[in-house]
Amino acid sequence: MQSASEDANLARDRIRQEGVLASLRLPRLSRLCDRQTRIRQFRDRAEELRAICEDVILHDTKLMLQRLADTYERMAHALESTQQNS
Repeated sequence: MQSASEDANLARDRIRQEGVLASLRLPRLSRLCDRQTRIRQFRDRAEELRAICEDVILHDTKLMLQRLADTYERMAHALESTQQNS
């Protein structure tokens, strides 16, 4: 059974997560949007997630945010790679 402080931390992180995830949703990009813009957006999102991660108390939440940030970095790298190959 969890203590009251653990329950409070879980609730606080859950509320923060919902707001963070909603703010991280990328707007639909038109076909005219260039790759450099997408790359920059993905890297900005990764940086934002890492900054948020510093304030998170729960280990599982912190790991999830770090994995999301890494995913955004990989997406940016993949776009750069395909841009260089074309």
